[in-house]
Amino acid sequence: MIAPAEKLELHYYFKDISHSMNALVRNNCEAEFLAIVTEISKELNIPLHLESEAYREGGLKEKWKVIGNNQAQIAIFISIIAIISSRIPSNDPELDNLQKQHLRLSIKEKKLRIEKLKSEVERGDINNITVEKATEVLDNNLKIITRKSNFYKQLNQYNKIDKIGFTSLNSDNSPTTIERIVERKSFKNFILHSNSLKPEVVEDALIQIVSPVLKEGKYKWKGIYEDKAISFSMNDKDFKSDVLNEVISFKHGTTIECVLQIHQKIDETGEIQITAHSVSTVIRKIDNGEELQTLQGKKYKFNKDQLDAQSDLFS
Repeated sequence: MIAPAEKLELHYYFKDISHSMNALVRNNCEAEFLAIVTEISKELNIPLHLESEAYREGGLKEKWKVIGNNQAQIAIFISIIAIISSRIPSNDPELDNLQKQHLRLSIKEKKLRIEKLKSEVERGDINNITVEKATEVLDNNLKIITRKSNFYKQLNQYNKIDKIGFTSLNSDNSPTTIERIVERKSFKNFILHSNSLKPEVVEDALIQIVSPVLKEGKYKWKGIYEDKAISFSMNDKDFKSDVLNEVISFKHGTTIECVLQIHQKIDETGEIQITAHSVSTVIRKIDNGEELQTLQGKKYKFNKDQLDAQSDLFS
């Protein structure tokens, strides 16, 4: 059972005996930490907010009172925040790996875990296994991962900080749990090395050509994909060559079926942003119902069918 708690304390431990820190660093850290709290509240669909209380010395301690309608919700919320903020990632913080973890659980499974936790909170019968499973969902949230990276990056750049601690407190400011400590040497484990994601690959994308590139150079083609105008790089060298040599021509409404790569990155708030589009292989060209399958398209389809057959065999 989760111990009753009303407050959350963030303790900055310093290398010296002072009780002050750079105001900009502290404000930036607080902004990132509160963004983590907000995202957790949103994911759990629990309407809570934090009220800041007076700072305490001992290094420097920030204390927030959690305001909500349900004491059990408050206690579990504080517990989850402390766990997520302090649990050191087991893997290197590479976005490709983190994205795989984020996608590993189905949307249905994520909802079931969260709903089970909420149900137990309402009954006042909270299972620690349920808490752990719900925390795993939240811990793989890309917005939370990004905000944690920002938070620990701020701390890592501020040499005065030796370690930080997270503690749940009751109304009398007495700890309800053991303080969760993160040592300075572990800060780097939270920091993302890159904001680039592995491109999303659409193997049968249909792009209506608006403006092909009819001369040499790294110019962008323009087209309509899923009712949106896009610019894209044509990386199919054989198709580009046929276009430049006038083997392939275009009419009003010409569409290509292709392998489209959608390049993405995570911004500083954890939102996925599309940065570019590129076509690696053109499968076929379609003009008013007439289709022309490319040689590279036939090769691509053949290789894909072979791989799919092997996968089916081993599965």
